[in-house]
This record gives sequence, C-alpha cells and structure tokens, in this order.
Amino acid sequence: MAEEEILHRDQRDAIMQRVRVGLTGLAAVFLLTLLAASIFSLLGQDDQHGARTAQGGNAANVAAAEDMPKEPLAELGVAPGGNLPKTSATDNQAAPAAPAAPPAVATGPMPSHPGAGRAPHN
Repeated sequence: MAEEEILHRDQRDAIMQRVRVGLTGLAAVFLLTLLAASIFSLLGQDDQHGARTAQGGNAANVAAAEDMPKEPLAELGVAPGGNLPKTSATDNQAAPAAPAAPPAVATGPMPSHPGAGRAPHN
C-alpha cells in the first residue's frame, strides 16, 4: 500500500514538473513577444522617418503606384470587363454611342414540351 502511494506521488510530482516547465516556457514566450512589440513601437514612432515620407522622400514609390494598372485582372482578360477596349481621355469626351437595339422577342406559340403541365413526382 505504501509503495503504491509513493508511486502515485512520484507520478503526480512528474506531472506537476511538466506543468511548471510548460507554464514557464509560455511566460517566457509572452515576455519576449511583449519586449519585441515595445521595441517595434518605439521604432515606429521615429519623427524623422515620418517627416521624410510626408515630404516626398519616397517619390519613386508614389510614381510607381500611379503607373500601376487600375484593374490588372480585367487587363489580362480574366475578369468581367476585360474585353472592353481601352479608352483615352479624348474618347471619354466624345458623344456617347447610341444604345443598342433591344433583343428580338419571339412571337407565336411556345413550343410544347413532353410532360408540360404535369406535377412533379414526389
């Protein structure tokens, strides 16, 4: 009986040791993350960097962004509207084209289908 109690106590101690090691590791990771976040927040508050960007320090990036296509998927033809011709500023000022004629409407009796008017079977 005493041997079983010692065995259970040893198992319980081993489990508690694992829990302590796991919680210690979790706390260490949390503290490292907190430290990294505080360092990056201090680096992000650099006034000189913000002033340089606001004064056009990255003019090349701004110019490159303006040259980017507005709808790259449409230009490749994989999105709706990709087959539309490219228009220039002078085309936009021209008079709009006349609307297309409405589609023709079929007249006369509708073709009959076998089983038309029957209720579906459940």
